[in-house]
Amino acid sequence: MLLIASYSSLLVSIHHFTTSSELFYLNNKNLVNILAQNDNSKKDTQLNQRLETIETIEDSPLKVMLLNDLALSYAKIGNIEKAIAILSQSLSITHNFKDIVSKITTIGTIAINHHKIGKTQQGIKILDQTIEKINSIEDQSLQGQLLLNIAFNYEAIEKKRSELLFAQSQTLIEKASQPLPKYPFLATGTNLKLGLTGNFQSFRDTTATVGININLYKQWTEEDISVDGSLFLNFDSSRAVNNYRPNSLIFSTYRRHFDDQWSFFTNVFNSTNQDLFATKNDDEDLTIISNLLIGAGLNLWRGNSPREFLDFQVGIGPRYEYDFIDFEERQNNIHPTLGILLLGRNFSVGKTKLNQTFAIIPALDDLNNYTITSDTNLSIPISDRWFLNNRVFMRYRNEVIYEENPQLEFLFTTGVQYAF
Repeated sequence: MLLIASYSSLLVSIHHFTTSSELFYLNNKNLVNILAQNDNSKKDTQLNQRLETIETIEDSPLKVMLLNDLALSYAKIGNIEKAIAILSQSLSITHNFKDIVSKITTIGTIAINHHKIGKTQQGIKILDQTIEKINSIEDQSLQGQLLLNIAFNYEAIEKKRSELLFAQSQTLIEKASQPLPKYPFLATGTNLKLGLTGNFQSFRDTTATVGININLYKQWTEEDISVDGSLFLNFDSSRAVNNYRPNSLIFSTYRRHFDDQWSFFTNVFNSTNQDLFATKNDDEDLTIISNLLIGAGLNLWRGNSPREFLDFQVGIGPRYEYDFIDFEERQNNIHPTLGILLLGRNFSVGKTKLNQTFAIIPALDDLNNYTITSDTNLSIPISDRWFLNNRVFMRYRNEVIYEENPQLEFLFTTGVQYAF
C-alpha cells in the first residue's frame, strides 16, 4: 500500500509540474519573441558594421563576393529589403567589370542569390538580360561556354529553360570546334534584304535622296554571287527647272573558286547621275559610269562561313563613261582599265555586319584618268529580320569633265532593311 501511495504522489507531482510549465510558457510567450527580436537586432548591428567595412574596399570581384554573402546573411534574419539593396549594389559594380567571363559568371551568381532570398522573378530577369549580352559575343566557343554557365544557374530556377540553354550551348561549342569551311563549300539558300533608304538636309537649299536598296547573296559549292545596289530619286531645291533626278549605285560580284584561297572573279559597277558626275544646274544633265572587271582574287581572311571574307582582287576590263552637260556631249568613251580592290563582306562587330569595298581603278590608256572608291555598308540588327542600314560612299574622279564639277563625291544614306 505504501508503494502504491508513493507512485500516486509522484504522478500528481509530474502533472502539477507539467501544467505549471505550460501555463508559464503560455503566459510568457511574448518573452520568446522579444528575445528573438533582440537577437536579430544584435545580428543586424553586426552586419551593418561588416557592411561599413566592405564599403571601404575598392570595387572588385572580391568585394562583390563579400556583398553577396552579406546579402544572404541579411535575408536570414528577415531583412529582405536590405538584402535586395546590397544585391543591386553588387550588380551595379559587376556591370563595370572589363573581363567578360568574370562579369557573366558573377551576374549569374547574383541572379541565383535573388532566387535564394525569394525574389525568383528578379533573378530570371537578370539571367535573361545576361543572355542578351552573351548572344552579342562574336567568339562562338566563348559564347557557348558562358551559356553553359547560365544554363547551370537556370537549372535551380527554371528546368525547361535550363534544358534549352544546355542544348544551345552544346551546339555553339561543337560548331566552334569544327575547322573553318574548306573548298568545296556547302551550298546555302539565297540571302535577300530589301529596304528603304535616303538622306535629307536643309539650310538655304533643301536636298533629299530617297530610294530602295537591295542586298543579295547566293552561294553554291564552288561559286557565289553578291549584289549590293541602290536606286534613288534625288531632289534639289536649288534647281529651278529640273528639281528631281534619278540616281543609281550598283555593285555586283561573281566568284568562281578554284580552292579555298584562289578564285576567278567578275565585278560590275554602275553609277548614274551621281553629284560627282553632273553639275547642279537646271539642264537635263546625264552622266553614266559603268565598269566591268575580270581577274583573280586571293582570299586573305574567311570567317565561320564562305560569305564572311576579305579578298584581294586584281583585274582588267572596260569602263564606259558618258557625260552630257549643258546640252552638250562632253564624253562618250570606253577605256581599258586596271582594277585593284579589297573586297570585304560580313565582318562581325558584335551583331553588326560590315561590308567594305576599296578600289583603285586607273585607265590603262591614260593614267591621269583614274578613280578611287570607298564604299562602307553597316547593317545593325533591330530584330530577327529588320536591320538599320547605313551606307557611306566616297569616290574621287581625277579627270575634270566640267570645271564646276567637284572631283570628290560623298554620299551618306540611312534606312531600314528586311531580310527574307
